[in-house]
Amino acid sequence: MKSLAVSQSTSVQADSTSRLFNNTIKLSMPLASLAVAIAAANYAPVASAQVEYTDNMRFLEEVVVTARRKEESLQDIPVAVTALDSEFLREQNIVDLNDLGTRVPSFRVSTGGTSTNEPVLSIRGQRPTDSSISLDAAIPVYFADVVMTPSTATNLAMYDLQSVQVLKGPQGTLFGRNSTGGALLLTPKKPGTELGGYVEVEAGEFDLIKTEGAVDIPISDSLQVRLAGRMLQRDGYQQNKADNGLDDPWDEDSKGARVSINYEQGKFSNLLMVAYDENEMIGRVPVPTAFNGSVSLGKLTNALFNYAGQIDDALEWQQAHDADEIQYDAEAPDEVENTIVSNISEYEINDSLTVKNIFGYRKMEWNRSNDADGTALPIFGAQTQGEGFVTTDMPLIDTESEQFSNEIQLLGSAFDDRLDWLVGAYWYEMKGSQRGDTQVLGPNPGSIPLLDPSLIGVIPQLPNMAAYQAYYQTYLISQQGMFQSAPAGEVNNEAYGLFAEGTYTFNDSWSMTLGLRQSWDTREVTVRNYGGLGGPGSPYYQCSVTDEDGISLVSQGLPCERTEDEDYSSPSWRASVNYTPVDGHLLYGSVSTGYRAGGFNMRGNNNETLQPFDEETVVTYEFGHKADWHLGSVPMRTNLALYWQDYKDIQKTQSVITDSGFGTATVNAGKATIKGAEFDITASVTENLILSLAYSYVDAGYDEWDSAQTWTSPLGQRQQVIVNLEDSNFVYMPEQTLTASINYSLPLDDSLGEMSLMASVYWQDEMNTDETSVVYAQQAAFEGWSSDDLATAQKTAEADSYSVVNLRFDWRNVMGSNFDFATYVNNATDEEYVVGGLNVLDSLGWAAFTYGAPRTIGASLRYQF
Repeated sequence: MKSLAVSQSTSVQADSTSRLFNNTIKLSMPLASLAVAIAAANYAPVASAQVEYTDNMRFLEEVVVTARRKEESLQDIPVAVTALDSEFLREQNIVDLNDLGTRVPSFRVSTGGTSTNEPVLSIRGQRPTDSSISLDAAIPVYFADVVMTPSTATNLAMYDLQSVQVLKGPQGTLFGRNSTGGALLLTPKKPGTELGGYVEVEAGEFDLIKTEGAVDIPISDSLQVRLAGRMLQRDGYQQNKADNGLDDPWDEDSKGARVSINYEQGKFSNLLMVAYDENEMIGRVPVPTAFNGSVSLGKLTNALFNYAGQIDDALEWQQAHDADEIQYDAEAPDEVENTIVSNISEYEINDSLTVKNIFGYRKMEWNRSNDADGTALPIFGAQTQGEGFVTTDMPLIDTESEQFSNEIQLLGSAFDDRLDWLVGAYWYEMKGSQRGDTQVLGPNPGSIPLLDPSLIGVIPQLPNMAAYQAYYQTYLISQQGMFQSAPAGEVNNEAYGLFAEGTYTFNDSWSMTLGLRQSWDTREVTVRNYGGLGGPGSPYYQCSVTDEDGISLVSQGLPCERTEDEDYSSPSWRASVNYTPVDGHLLYGSVSTGYRAGGFNMRGNNNETLQPFDEETVVTYEFGHKADWHLGSVPMRTNLALYWQDYKDIQKTQSVITDSGFGTATVNAGKATIKGAEFDITASVTENLILSLAYSYVDAGYDEWDSAQTWTSPLGQRQQVIVNLEDSNFVYMPEQTLTASINYSLPLDDSLGEMSLMASVYWQDEMNTDETSVVYAQQAAFEGWSSDDLATAQKTAEADSYSVVNLRFDWRNVMGSNFDFATYVNNATDEEYVVGGLNVLDSLGWAAFTYGAPRTIGASLRYQF
């Protein structure tokens, strides 16, 4: 078996669930093989597209998007957008946000920790390094035009959707929350005007059972209702190989329900949508990859858990097993509930003037823990009970948030419809809280003996009283463990905005778009952070917060809370010149700006770590070309975007070593330049064969970043060192990505129904996992790392390239009926690929990564009525 580095490709034996499912698999495999053969013969597989006929000529059907807050043709707007309709989502078996990460170039879905309920989104290199409720997202997610903050539980809304739109580049003029990287728009299906709907049942590997359905109920010509829901149960993607009775982690037990009510009467319309989603699971376990016993906390970890080579043995075991085979000791729940309300009202004042109001509400509750070290040793993460014990009932971290927002727009046209314009105002408030204790380093009472003070000066490890006191502190940690409750406290985020944008058409060839927004943000945080030995109830576990004079609150007998607030404001704007030389071709050049509000590090506890960090800004210069054209009789659609971004005051959360152990600080990390290109092509080669190919190139690196690092000398002395990270690359952002797919409709008699085969592949090259890896050699020389530790750290700092292949067979209207049948294989080659994780080899001495889902096979049956 291949050893496990950061990414590799192995295979896993498939499990069957029933005789019916076995028969389904027997049918799917020859069909999947046929799809692969077709893909190989045509070389470039791609996403599906609809075809229409005009004057006996085939054309690719128009795609309508709402990237500029109104319905427009995708090919007519000077904005880079990837739009996926409901049919494409179903064909590609996209059921949560993680699936989008292997379908849309320049767009990635990763993790900052282990939870699949907390996706981290990145577009064109911009990726937040923290998903705390005190920070704004670089890529906000909108559901029914309402922003969802924080990003937790946004992965559960991916059912019964009309479309998904990925907007690339700053969204600084038209959308509710100003953003630097882009936006993700999830649009649910509206109620229909006729009675009808669907019911779908899906079964697959890992005992997957999913039921989904929706029904349209027209009450009258003016009032329609749509009810939709989904239930999904699945066993864990990971297999626990430790002989401790714990269940397989990374399962899913999710439910969702949605009610939409549409009312239209005369010039007035109102769409109300209420959605509820929940998920209960055993949290995904990271795959441990490397350990560095040369750094400060690594030395302590080494003494507590590697004195007999236990960590070395755990890593050796993992390297001999697949990424979905793990050993762990803490069965950590990951439970989330999400409620969202969207109400969109429109009134047409006259033919050229419409007023629109968007009200939003969201409440989110999230309870979880995690086995952060990914071993059967009680090292990091969940509160555990010591070596040799199994933890199944542990204290959880609780995060709650509640938000309200309202946006009012006035849309109109003027000058004989040459000017289309929109003005508006936006208000948003989110209150959130977090509490809960985590294990920074677990207890292991048998690891370090208590030495007699009389041995001071007698044995080499106790040359003096200072050395004995340090040893005694290590002994206390071995007995009680080191814990913290951070981040803990409350936040209150408020935002206001005024915005306007208009497009003026000079003639059939030339137009110009100008947009302007002024944003005001207020950030308030109250921290209640604890840290120390023993955890809750221990006299050593105390409030770690100090006042403005640097005096401990606990020493003054004061409540453990400190409140800080700060205001931010910034204008943002967009300008583009648009040229249509002939019908079906658009050339545009644009300059756009984005802004992300500053704030506070919720893990902070003193003047230094509670210093407010500034807003970050970006200026993007972009040139694009969109075209619909024919190569002979073959209709083609091509889109090209070239961009250059000036990215400043980038908000970064970085690890630090404090008196209470391991922590983080949020800083503004200088500036960076991001250069890139995106190209996609779709071709209807024949009436039955559609190909598409999309490629993305992202060159994201820092121009300036002087980072303050806390390093520890071999003698145990800590020192702050300023290092230059200007040569560092962004993390979890590959330079090149490519996605391709083929969709072939079998030429059959209509009485049999419609059969189609789809094959797609996503590929990306290597990516960086630690931005400080460029100074590993410098740190190693200062701290006295071993040569093996340095070599391991440098190797782990880069995740391997990979490719993911997906196959699907669809049979619509089976034998002329209302039934649709489908079978699929996701990740057909069972590729093991890194999607995120935690690489802190330079501070905590640990690296553990999260991987994408293994190969899954399934089938579905849908009835439409």
